[in-house]
Amino acid sequence: MARLYIHPKFKDLADRYRFVDLGLRLVEMATIRTLWLVSRAIGIDRASDLGAVFGGVVGRRLRKNKHVMRNLKIVFPDRDQGWIEETAHKTWRQIGRVLAEYPHIDELCRMGEGARVTLVSEGPLEDIRNAPVGMVFLAMHQANWNLPALAGALGNFPLDVIFAEQKHSAFEAMIASHRNRMPCGFIHVRDVPRKMIAALRQGRGVGLFVDHRIDGGDPVPFFGHDAQTTTIPARIACKLGTGVVPTRIERLDGAYFRLTLGRPVYPDPDIAGDHEAAHSLMCKVHERFEEWVRARPEDWCCVKRRWSSSISKPARRGIAAGMDKPPEIVV
Repeated sequence: MARLYIHPKFKDLADRYRFVDLGLRLVEMATIRTLWLVSRAIGIDRASDLGAVFGGVVGRRLRKNKHVMRNLKIVFPDRDQGWIEETAHKTWRQIGRVLAEYPHIDELCRMGEGARVTLVSEGPLEDIRNAPVGMVFLAMHQANWNLPALAGALGNFPLDVIFAEQKHSAFEAMIASHRNRMPCGFIHVRDVPRKMIAALRQGRGVGLFVDHRIDGGDPVPFFGHDAQTTTIPARIACKLGTGVVPTRIERLDGAYFRLTLGRPVYPDPDIAGDHEAAHSLMCKVHERFEEWVRARPEDWCCVKRRWSSSISKPARRGIAAGMDKPPEIVV
């Protein structure tokens, strides 16, 4: 969970003084603990609604709100400021719901009758289940972004997800106590690409988010502007000859969701070079992402600056700026 200090001056002080950072972290953790304590007591539906109120009240006061609104302005340049602010408010309500739903991970992961997550596959699930090499599942931070990890359990195929620990160990322990109950395997981001490749070769799918700006990533068009994006997962897919599955999670009503697996996208055999083929793959994935964000803008919970500060400046294509060549992926 990113630092969400309400006023930028708090961040400046926290960066300068360790005791300020620690104090703010303790306040942040105490707030989340209190929210979770209440959430456990009132059940998932009321907890989700409570989280929406919490997120709506707190979100617009956070320094990250400027990133949410800037992202929306780039995606929807024809919308007026009132719509941008209202949609940003809905996004923060969504984020608040996710926070309040953490204590109810077990109920969200329930299968069969009474399941809160429905799986929809645009292509035959047998293609995924029977693939000799696991497929790569690429998702955005949408709705409750924890739930794409259910794809394997719902679709009856093995799935590992890539995760990164929280910077503060105590906060990580809080998150992990819920996250680790998800019915999937886990690969730490520091172990990519080695463990990711090993899992794929074993026939296991691997899922991760690719909607955050990656400094040093490749410029891939997204809503008409180059966005620094990791292409490593797509390059691994090209190396191993497997497919990439755009993945979507939607909040339908309260704490009910639809998880959609898009049709797998495969490397173009007419494109020479894994790096170029991976770039083409990511362009196609971004096209699906664009459709989904336009359809449900409030579902996209991107609180980081997705594009560079100067999005009108032409970006180098194919190889990230500052890199003579892409890093080698050994398979």
